[in-house]
Amino acid sequence: MEGVTTWPHFQGPGRGVRTLETRHVQRQLDGKVEELQAPWVWVTTLSQVRAPPPAAVEIRQRRWTIENQGCNELVNRWHADHIYRHHPQAIVFLWRWLQVAVNLFAAFYRRNLKPAVRAACDTLPIAPQILAELYCPLPIRPRPP
Repeated sequence: MEGVTTWPHFQGPGRGVRTLETRHVQRQLDGKVEELQAPWVWVTTLSQVRAPPPAAVEIRQRRWTIENQGCNELVNRWHADHIYRHHPQAIVFLWRWLQVAVNLFAAFYRRNLKPAVRAACDTLPIAPQILAELYCPLPIRPRPP
């Protein structure tokens, strides 16, 4: 659908992409496989030429994968499931600060550690080691006379 302008949070004309997605679910009770269908509609700024429907669907699915993996890691590994301040600006600030911390850690893990270390251990055991280094006092060297 070209020229979509009815979305309240979307500025300018866009293109609506509509799909009917089918997935198969195996029920635990009787083991039968059930086919479920769900209609989806979303808006994009990409034209039909730049993103035909199959490409638009793949872009959307990859974006959801990134969001789901990111939120899962933030909650399960970075304990981001509790809001410490309830002022809207504080919430935004804390989430952005957490994003900076996660991105710095990910950059360190992917760019600074050798491939053999990354293959041997996940990010989970690396984080406490970095934290221990931060809390470890620096050695004090006496000055020469």
